[in-house]
Amino acid sequence: MIALCLLLLCVIVAPAALPKPLPKMAAALAPQAPPPDSTRPRTPREDSLRIRHAAADSLRQGRNDSSAAAADTLGRMSTPSLVGTLDRFADTSGVRTSRDLHWLDYRSLGGILESFPGVFMMDQESEGQYSQATFDGVDWRAARVSSNGRGLNDPASGVFKLYDFTAEYADRIEVVTGPRAFLYGLNSTGAAVNLVTKNYNSNKPFTKFNYSEGAYGYSNVDGTFSQNISRKMNVTLGFQHQTTDGRFIGEAHDAWNAREKIRYNISHDINLILSHYHTSTQTQMNGGVVDTLSGFLTAFDNTLAVMKQDSTYEKVTRNDFDLSLVGTFLGDTADVTNLTLYYSHTMREFREREDPYHDFPPGVSSDHVSSWTGVQATQDVATGFQHLGVGGNVELRQIEGSPNLGRRRNVVGALWGKEEIDPEGPVAVALYARIDSYLGKEYAGYGADATLRFGRWLSLYGGVSQSWRVPNYQELFWTDSTVVRTGPIVAEHHTVEEAGATFGTAETGTVRLALFHRTVTDPITFTPYNGTASPFPGAVIANGPAVNTSGVTAHLDVRFWSFSLEGNLEYLLQKSGGAILQAYPKFSGSGGLFYRKKLVNDKLELKTGFRGRFTLPYVGFLFNPEMIAYVANTGTPLGTTASADFFLIGHIGDAYIHFIWENLAGNRYFGTPYYPGGERAIRFGISWEFLN
Repeated sequence: MIALCLLLLCVIVAPAALPKPLPKMAAALAPQAPPPDSTRPRTPREDSLRIRHAAADSLRQGRNDSSAAAADTLGRMSTPSLVGTLDRFADTSGVRTSRDLHWLDYRSLGGILESFPGVFMMDQESEGQYSQATFDGVDWRAARVSSNGRGLNDPASGVFKLYDFTAEYADRIEVVTGPRAFLYGLNSTGAAVNLVTKNYNSNKPFTKFNYSEGAYGYSNVDGTFSQNISRKMNVTLGFQHQTTDGRFIGEAHDAWNAREKIRYNISHDINLILSHYHTSTQTQMNGGVVDTLSGFLTAFDNTLAVMKQDSTYEKVTRNDFDLSLVGTFLGDTADVTNLTLYYSHTMREFREREDPYHDFPPGVSSDHVSSWTGVQATQDVATGFQHLGVGGNVELRQIEGSPNLGRRRNVVGALWGKEEIDPEGPVAVALYARIDSYLGKEYAGYGADATLRFGRWLSLYGGVSQSWRVPNYQELFWTDSTVVRTGPIVAEHHTVEEAGATFGTAETGTVRLALFHRTVTDPITFTPYNGTASPFPGAVIANGPAVNTSGVTAHLDVRFWSFSLEGNLEYLLQKSGGAILQAYPKFSGSGGLFYRKKLVNDKLELKTGFRGRFTLPYVGFLFNPEMIAYVANTGTPLGTTASADFFLIGHIGDAYIHFIWENLAGNRYFGTPYYPGGERAIRFGISWEFLN
């Protein structure tokens, strides 16, 4: 009700409260009118045309995308668009822009990833936890997360926690799956997730404030400030604070993130960008409900449920530094040269107290310090008939101290390239390859795909690739009483085939269907090891028999009258050694039906309706928080799960208000074994921009 009252108040006062620019300044300061559907993704042709015009990089865009605020009147502040993108000419079905994010409801990066086809979240149902995103049946070990193209995955665990990125910092979130995924990073053969950060350009002080709150002490506060301090320099600062008390004992989370970016235009063709991102978190990790001690009903009672551990926690302190030189030396803003020096350092302090009710030393007390530093260079060259992208990087990876990994110091390197012929024509063909040097061995991957367009309404596509997922440090070197290895670990080999079709247009909405098949030879498996006294699951780490995954995904974004139908469906079938695997649900889906319209003389833009999610029964994985690893579950399978939410987002002036009534029916389900979800709760908040 509070959110609805705020929304009504904004409707009443907005016409009188909105400042009126002086007549002589109206053309320079007034927001530009958005296209008829300002939230729809652009088509590849629209993106290409937009990028190909150099003026589009220096002129002010609409206020709906605040990262492109008013440019310097003399054109001195000029930065190429999409700095840090994986592929500036990629199909926009795999992109969410900052404008799109306003109309999504999410608590973390994981909630955004769920809007992409083929993504299934194994959710631990509480803020700050290690929820795992899977992509077409491939887990997070084969998914690389990067910021502006440079890797964020910690070499110690091989993963990146999705709560550790501030979505407000993103100008564009890219997800590449299928045959091309391996091209964009070491161990990205399942998916490449790239977070393109914002480059503000505002002559006046720009401020943005986000606030959201919910049940059990949940809150998320984010603030941004940006201003051009000269005709050649912009400074941007921001922070985020996440907190929750947790629904169950041992789920409290408190995290601070700070971000700073300085952008300096050395000349019209050269930009220097220095950025820093700081993360400091303290998170309790109870391991979920003990299913043998908590019956189904008891498991959802936060006063009676028995947790695996109620005093295990981690503290993480992390810093990421980047220095990028961005140039357009070839005379076109689409032909971008990017040279980035980067350094990341993280310290993880893990504590597990065997008896939480007495002040004894913790049963496990381990500190892990890792760092990685490197240089990466990329070059795009676009002409009327082809798009060429090449790149390479060299990186020093270090485990500076760890009781489970020892000390490690290794240099890894990579070269990659992609050539796309006739990308805007009726038939487009792309060839690509990548070679990695990792721990003294070389691994080569290659692939090709093609697109056939039948006018504006229909396009067909297909591709195939072969690549490798190399074992990470955890799989190779981790030692403790819960881990067993039966032999040497070798790299996984992935063969991926995909074909599909896209129907519709950007104006009417689109339906995208994809059929895929993946064969993983020598998959690295984590099977249960019971010879441990730890409350968390032990693992036998070994290469297993080949896994064959087949599936169909469907993505819908259809608009009719004042309604929109949005969602994803996936059918997945996995086999290994003649047996059908049940680690993931055979059928799952999410989406919603929404009313979309501009009201009150177009002063209020509204999106409201109902959304839901469901899965058929599956077995899932158990989480070991000390090792940050998921182990195959051999216990009770998870049943069919379903829930539905009421959804409302309103946009008036420079403010967005959201009101979410979660799980209206109060259904009880587990997000992953055995983390209870399903409580009815209300969450609301506001996002507001100010240009002073």
